[in-house]
Amino acid sequence: MNTDATNQPAYAAAPQVNMGKWISQGWDLIFSDIGFYVMLGIIYLAMVIVASGTGIGGFIVDGPLKVGFFYVLFQRMRGLPATIGDIGKGFNFLIAAIIANILIDVFILVGFIFCIIPGIILTALYLFTFAFIIEKDLDFWAAMEASRNVIKRHMFEMTIFVILLAIIMLLGVLACVVGVLVTTPLCFAAVAFAYKDMVGLEPAPPAQNL
Repeated sequence: MNTDATNQPAYAAAPQVNMGKWISQGWDLIFSDIGFYVMLGIIYLAMVIVASGTGIGGFIVDGPLKVGFFYVLFQRMRGLPATIGDIGKGFNFLIAAIIANILIDVFILVGFIFCIIPGIILTALYLFTFAFIIEKDLDFWAAMEASRNVIKRHMFEMTIFVILLAIIMLLGVLACVVGVLVTTPLCFAAVAFAYKDMVGLEPAPPAQNL
């Protein structure tokens, strides 16, 4: 695992922020196999909710599941096979995913305490952290720094993107809660396409060989 935050990966040349495109691409991907992605969303949400009932369990499973969710999405985006069980690939990056998740949650919580807006900005800055962990095999801090370095170049636009994703999730909740089973994978997919445009995908991620 790469722990050097100064050894940053190469990014896509002159990336363009296109929020509508990313959400549209995410929509197309999810509805190309809606049953698969709804089940993936159910597993993700159920495991996080059940683990959260144990107190600290939510912190332990949420990060690895996010990493695994991106693994599944990136595989499908490459045209490669991926099963629902592949969400468990994120646990191969257990320590990095857990620590990153805890740190990001703490940073965002502190940010929201200070008039909400800093919390939204911090959410945007670390949006690609879990994608970097699975794609570049980075440790928690290196992944967080890599995400921050990409996002800060388009801070305003990516903050708006995060707000749009939050609105999508809210609409899912308002749709008798069941809508969350669609909006959860949709938001993950939109972020995955944003990452693809702004950073680029590896030919095969580290987890491919695990």
